[in-house]
Amino acid sequence: MSMVFENYALYSHMTVYENMAFPLLARKLSKPEIEKRIARMAEILQIGDLLDRRPGFLSGGQRQRVALGRAMIREADVYLLDEPISHLDAKLRHLMRGEIKAMCSERSATVIYVTHDYKEAMGLSDRIVVLNKGKAMQLDTPDNVYHKPANEFVAGFLGDPSMSFLDAELINEKGDHFIQSGIVKSKVNRELAEKIGLISPNGKMRIGTRASELSISPVRTDECTTPVEVYVVETFGYRNVVTCKCKDSGLVQSVASPDLKIKVGDTAWLNLSVQKIHLFGSAGEAISHPVLFKNGHPGGNNGLH
Repeated sequence: MSMVFENYALYSHMTVYENMAFPLLARKLSKPEIEKRIARMAEILQIGDLLDRRPGFLSGGQRQRVALGRAMIREADVYLLDEPISHLDAKLRHLMRGEIKAMCSERSATVIYVTHDYKEAMGLSDRIVVLNKGKAMQLDTPDNVYHKPANEFVAGFLGDPSMSFLDAELINEKGDHFIQSGIVKSKVNRELAEKIGLISPNGKMRIGTRASELSISPVRTDECTTPVEVYVVETFGYRNVVTCKCKDSGLVQSVASPDLKIKVGDTAWLNLSVQKIHLFGSAGEAISHPVLFKNGHPGGNNGLH
């Protein structure tokens, strides 16, 4: 078993080279093999110019890379990585994420990786356990954790930007069932209405929408029919994230093209249809998720399952 501790736990009286060589010396590897492995690991972690320094003369990010190198430099059955790149800057963290995945793919070992960054979890994992206050909220594949979150906590934890939530309720009009919030009213079939009744007997629920699943238009169209007020526009070059005020309901976010001509204070129009929303019960448990479209055709159950 090999472990990266969150507080590094480097040997302070040893140089970077000696720290990484220590587990190899303990296994009586030859000097040429040790030098070869350290040279390769130092290149991957970009610490080749630090090999003669001691940990006390390194930054937090540099020490973190040394600790990662010391753990990954030897063969193990299990690797325990406790936030191994959390102290690196964004660009280097992205690079190290790819290097860690490449190193792990070369070894037939189990890797348990602890992180607060959902991108690291999604990008590195075969399976994800989402924890909240020591309790497992969901154990599943990255795809299912993202697209079919088990509860509102999981749904809000994953995503950039995170999922937006609106209060809603199930109503009955002349035998037909509708999900209604301050800005949307969508008809649902009897099967889904019965499921909502079982999970939330009072009919109260929460609508969840991902910004990437919610289209926005500066003018009303056949698809975008829900009026909102533009509250914030964040520009990231390749996309804009538009935060909108929904009358009597709260805020929702949508991802838009940077070419979309829209500004703060404008009235915009959202595609907030039943095919685009997740439903959660009054206690936060999942009721239904949007069907993932295949070949352009939605599934049954009125777009939800």
